[in-house]
Amino acid sequence: MHGIKITVMVAMIAFLSYQTQGQEKYDIFWVSFTDKTGTPYSVFQPQDFLTVRALERRIRYNIPIVESDLPVNPDYIEKILAKGYKLHCRSKWLNGIAIISDDKIDRPEELLETDFVKAVFPIGHKREIQQRVDTIGPRDYNSDYKKKKDYYGTGKNQIKMLKGHYIHKMGYDGRGMHIAIMDGGFSDMRECPVFDSLFSNDRILGTHDFVEGDDFVFESSSHGRNVASCIASNLPGLFVGTAPAASFYLFKTEDMGGEYRIEEYNWVAAAEEADRLGVDVINSSLGYNDFDDDSMDYEYKDIDGKTSAMTKAAQMAAKKGILVVSSAGNEGSGKWKHITVPADAESILTVGAVNRDGMHARFSSYGFPDRTYIKPNLMARGALSVVAAVKEYDTSYSNGTSFSSPILAGMVTSFWQAFPELSNMEIIHSLEQKGDNINNPDTVYGYGIPDFFASYKELRPSVTELNTGQEYYYQIINSASKPDILMKNMKATDIKISLQDTKGRVLWQSTQKVTNKEDKRLWYTSVPEWDELSPGVYFLYIRMDGNNKRLILLK
Repeated sequence: MHGIKITVMVAMIAFLSYQTQGQEKYDIFWVSFTDKTGTPYSVFQPQDFLTVRALERRIRYNIPIVESDLPVNPDYIEKILAKGYKLHCRSKWLNGIAIISDDKIDRPEELLETDFVKAVFPIGHKREIQQRVDTIGPRDYNSDYKKKKDYYGTGKNQIKMLKGHYIHKMGYDGRGMHIAIMDGGFSDMRECPVFDSLFSNDRILGTHDFVEGDDFVFESSSHGRNVASCIASNLPGLFVGTAPAASFYLFKTEDMGGEYRIEEYNWVAAAEEADRLGVDVINSSLGYNDFDDDSMDYEYKDIDGKTSAMTKAAQMAAKKGILVVSSAGNEGSGKWKHITVPADAESILTVGAVNRDGMHARFSSYGFPDRTYIKPNLMARGALSVVAAVKEYDTSYSNGTSFSSPILAGMVTSFWQAFPELSNMEIIHSLEQKGDNINNPDTVYGYGIPDFFASYKELRPSVTELNTGQEYYYQIINSASKPDILMKNMKATDIKISLQDTKGRVLWQSTQKVTNKEDKRLWYTSVPEWDELSPGVYFLYIRMDGNNKRLILLK
């Protein structure tokens, strides 16, 4: 008992010191609990706190259900709220809650006298719910917009730099994948034509405002809208994003009213919700090191992959199988210069920025040379990135790793769609190995700009090359179910294809004409009779430009 009193006294001194340094009056406090003893939840009944999709992810990647998955003990929460506090958010990974206090309640530090409370400290200010605007504002509905020759429109450089267009042409565009975007708001997103298919096909699966506590996120900031446009835009000839067929959760975690630690805990709560929902990829174009209250600031030594609440949560999300993509930060040309949190988390994909020529953007944050792992991991275009224009069929430009992050996050999502058997860490590693700086990874450029098509060919050995002086690629996709044939750099006009069995009987044949007027680079077809065939070995013959190629198919 004597030891407990000493611990409480030390914690209260620390609390008062924190308050004195801050010189601000706060009304949101973080309350950390000692344990989860007595919780009604069990690791043997995960369906009580995780969705089917989240459970499927854990089964697919052999991720065990452990104590960190258990929600915060509801009895502890009830006892705290019974004292008159209101709940702002909770975290099972950090085992605590953020509470809202007011002048009518006793000082929050007195909660330290509760036997299950480990720490209490201020983290920020309460924000009132804004008046919700349900009506969509004015916008251009003339879909006869001016189109570029290239399918990706003005955004072609930022995807072709990654060789991502090859992944799309093979049919991988994020379909069936779920992405959570954490940001400061998504103002005017409903008024942007590039998102028409996103809304009409109900691919926004959910929204939540972790700052104000409601579900309306189309307010406060246009930053999230611009970030989302790098991934989800879908207007061929104008602007197509890197995962145009993916589905999304939009989470508002950034407090536009000031910079305080509360934003980290909002982010943590959002990451946990993404985990509960079974999200595949998180994009976070947010970073923190300098707050309005100097006592909350981080020093270089704190950007170590294990100190900040946000970094701990990002690392935990990665352990739960989510591929977390974070902007490196825009401090490269400023006094700080280095990455911010949560970009320091070791197991996430931290993205720096380059310009259209692949050169390091001067504002892109640097990693720390004394760390045991490389940050940033990879690079994508962030200098004058193409984003959607507001309310009209057009685009504009924005600078920042805020945009290199979603450009890469969307491409990673489309890529992962092709390899669902691989874990998040295997996907990251495969892309790092095909970065253009793989021979000299550093704290400026990381492993460099990834070549998604090179990674794809290495992971999918069935990609073969026909050496005829021209570069042809053949790709058999999902041959166990139904093969697709992909070809690159088409020069021929007619291509003859036939499917034969081991006895040489022709089961199906077709003459295909190259009709891709865009660049005649990529083309594919399907074998319609495949589903009716018995299991066994089959041969696919392809003839073009006087050359023959035989591929072996196993069913």
